[in-house]
Amino acid sequence: MFKTHLLKGIADQSVVIGICGLGYVGLPLSLRFSDAGYRVIGFDIDTDKVAMLNAGRSYIGHIGDAPVATARAAGFEATADFARSAEVDALIVCVPTPLGHNREPD
Repeated sequence: MFKTHLLKGIADQSVVIGICGLGYVGLPLSLRFSDAGYRVIGFDIDTDKVAMLNAGRSYIGHIGDAPVATARAAGFEATADFARSAEVDALIVCVPTPLGHNREPD
């Protein structure tokens, strides 16, 4: 049963976590899961961002290169190939919500 597999995998850190969107929410979340011992595959449509992250470099000013390099050494990888989502046990979506005239911030 998938639920049993997932719960066991969370407990023993054998599940693969997918993060869709490696922006200001997705990248820190990816790094945190990696730091906690999980294998993480990050998905993003920006191939330049993917290349930087796979080279162990951060593109976000307040996140240094060291955490990204540490995550890479632990197995974190970024990809623009969304077909690889078949490799993950859990997929977390972190994409922006566009705001317009009907949904302006308060």
